[in-house]
Amino acid sequence: MVKKYLIVFLLSFAHFFSNAQVSITPQEDFVELQGSQLNYFIAKSAKSDIQSVRSKLDQFKPINSRMVNLGFETKDVWFYFETKNTSDSRLIRMLKLSNPIIDEVDVYKRIGSSTFIPIAKSGDQRPFAWRYNGSRELIFPLKLDPHSTNGFLFRVNNGGEQFYFQSSIEKGSSIQVKHANKQVFYGLLFGIMIFVIILNLSLGILFRQRIAYIYTFYGASFTLLQLSLLGFGTTWLWTDQYFISNRANPFFASLGVFFFLNFTYRYLELSVNTPKIKPIVRFFQVVLLTNCVISLLPGTVFMNISAVTVNAMTLVLNLFIIYPLVVTLRTGSRTAKSYLVAFSVLQISVFAFVLRNFGVIPNSFLADNGLQIGFAVEMVILTFGILLRFKLMNDASISVLAEANELKQSMNIQLESEVELRTKEVILQRNELEQKNEEITSSILYAKRIQNALLPSSSYYSKLVPNLNVFYHPKDIVAGDFYWVKRIRIGEDIWKFVAVADCTGHGVPGAMMSVLCMNALNESSRLLEDADPADLLTRVSAYLRDYLLTDGLELSDGMDISVACYNSEKQLLRFCGANNPLWILNEQEIQVIPPTKRPVGKSESSLAFELHELNYQENQRILLFSDGCIDQFGEITGKKLKTPGLKKMILEKYDPNPQNHLQNIEQGLLKWMGNEEQLDDICMMLIDLN
Repeated sequence: MVKKYLIVFLLSFAHFFSNAQVSITPQEDFVELQGSQLNYFIAKSAKSDIQSVRSKLDQFKPINSRMVNLGFETKDVWFYFETKNTSDSRLIRMLKLSNPIIDEVDVYKRIGSSTFIPIAKSGDQRPFAWRYNGSRELIFPLKLDPHSTNGFLFRVNNGGEQFYFQSSIEKGSSIQVKHANKQVFYGLLFGIMIFVIILNLSLGILFRQRIAYIYTFYGASFTLLQLSLLGFGTTWLWTDQYFISNRANPFFASLGVFFFLNFTYRYLELSVNTPKIKPIVRFFQVVLLTNCVISLLPGTVFMNISAVTVNAMTLVLNLFIIYPLVVTLRTGSRTAKSYLVAFSVLQISVFAFVLRNFGVIPNSFLADNGLQIGFAVEMVILTFGILLRFKLMNDASISVLAEANELKQSMNIQLESEVELRTKEVILQRNELEQKNEEITSSILYAKRIQNALLPSSSYYSKLVPNLNVFYHPKDIVAGDFYWVKRIRIGEDIWKFVAVADCTGHGVPGAMMSVLCMNALNESSRLLEDADPADLLTRVSAYLRDYLLTDGLELSDGMDISVACYNSEKQLLRFCGANNPLWILNEQEIQVIPPTKRPVGKSESSLAFELHELNYQENQRILLFSDGCIDQFGEITGKKLKTPGLKKMILEKYDPNPQNHLQNIEQGLLKWMGNEEQLDDICMMLIDLN
C-alpha cells in the first residue's frame, strides 16, 4: 500500500513539473526562466532550510511573469526549476540573477527523487570571494549531463530590501559579451555623473555659491546610490563590509533626497516665491536626516523601516514639489523652465523605480536602468540651469557694476589731485629704494668676491686632483652650493677628498651657511684619524649643531652633501653622502652609490652616516652634484629634468676628455633650461679617477 502511494506521489510530482522543464541545447546562448518554468514558495519564517522545504515542492507556485518582484519581502523565498539536456554532450550553463545586491542565495541540485545537494552560495552578505570569477553579478555554474533532466532549487533572502530579479540560464561566453557591453554603458553613464559632480564643485569654488556645493553633494550621494544598486559598491568600495553594503541603499537614498530638496528650495527661490511652505520643507528635511540615522542603526527592523520610509518620502516629495514649481513658473523664471524639464525626466524614472520596488510594475530595461539614465540626464540639464542662473546673476552684477563705474568716474576727478600729490611722494620713496638697492647689491657683489675667494680655484684643485672639473652655476649673485677639495695625509697614505654641498637656502642666507659649512669641513678634516668620509660628516654635523645653537634653541639649518675620497695607489674609493648620492660612470653605464637619508646638522633622523668602500677600475669617473640640476624645469617640456633625464644626458654627452665631457653636460643643462627661471643653485664635479 505504501509503495502505491509513493508511486502516485511521484507521478503527481512529475506531472506538476512536466510542463515546467527548460530545454537546453548546445546552440542556445540564453534561456529566460519565466511563467511556469520557475516556481516559488515563501517560507513561513525569515530563515528556513532545505529539509523543511523539499517536502513542500507540491506547494510551489509559478511566477507567471518574466520577473520576480515581491516588494519588500523579509522571509526566505525558495525557487525551483528543471532543465532537460537533449544533447549527447555534457553542458555547462550559468544560472544568472539580474539583481547583484541580493543578500543571500543558496543553490541546490536534485539527486534522485527527493535528495538535494548544495552546489553554490553567494550574495551581498556573503564573502565576495564566493562570487563566480569575481563578478559583481550573481552567477552560478550548472553542470548538465547528456540526455538528462536536472532539478534545481535555490533559496533567496534579501533581508527586507527590494525583492526583485530576473533569472536566466546562459552560456558563459554570452554572459561575458553582455558584461562587456554593460561595462561600456555604465562607464559612459558614471563618467557623465562624475564629470557633472566635478563641474559643479568647480562652479561652487569659482563663484562661491552654496547652491553648487549642495548640488555636488546631491550628485555624489545619488552616484554612490547607483553604484550600490548596481553592485559596484560591493565590488570596488566596501567589499565584504556587510553592514555597509546592507545599509548603503537607504542611507545614500535618504541623503540624496535631502540634498535635492535643499537644492530645489534654493534653485526655485521658494523662500521668496512660496514662503508658506518653509515649515513643511523643514519637516521633510528632519524626517530625511532622521531616516539617515535610522538606516545606520543595527538591526533588520531599522533597515526595513528606513528602506520603506525613503521610498515613501520620494513619492510624497515628487507630488509636493509640483505646487511650488508651478508658482515659480508663473513668475516667468527662466531657471524654473530648465528645472521643469529635468524634474519631468527624473520623476518619470523615479516613479518607475519606486513602483517597481513596491511590485506595482514589472521589471524591464527602463525600469531597471531608468533611474540611472534619468538621473544622469537630470544632472546634465540642471547643471546647465545652474550655469544659466549664474549668468543671470552675473548680468545683474554687471548692471550694478555699471552704476558703480559712473559713481567712480565722478570721484576720479577728486582723486586725481590727491594721486598727483601721492605720486610725488612715491617717486621720492622710489629714489630712496633705488639708492638702498644699489648699496645692497654692491655689498652682495663684494660678498660674492669673498665667497669665490673661499672656493678652491681651478689652478689650486688642478694641482691637488688632476682631471677634476667643476660646473658652478649659482641662482643668485651668491650661492648656497659650494665645492670642496682637499689632499690629506693619513699615516703614509695620501687621500684626495672632494665634496659638493647644498646648504639650506640660496642667495645671501645660503652663502652665509656655505661659509660656515666650508669652515666646518676644514676644521673637521684636521681631526680625521682615518680616510673616512662618514666620520668627517659626523664631525661636521656636531660642529654645525654647536655653532647653530642660539639661546638654547637649535636652528634647523644644515646641508646636503656628497663626500668622496680616493687613493690612486691603492685604487680605493670611499664615499658617504647626506641625501646626495655618488655616481660612478663610464661610457656605457652609471652606477649609483646611495646616500644616507638625512642632512648634515640638525635632523629628526637618528641614522648614522653610512660609509661605502669599493675598488674603482680603469676608465671610471665619479660625479658629485647638488639637486639644483635635477629639479630644474625645461623650457620646451615644462617638466623637471629629474634623475633619469640627467643620466641620459650624461651618457649622451660622454667624451673621452673629462673636461669636454663636463662642458658638454653644462651646455646640455643650459639648453634644457632655456628661458626658464633657474630654481636653485647648480653645482657639479666630474673626476676622472685614472
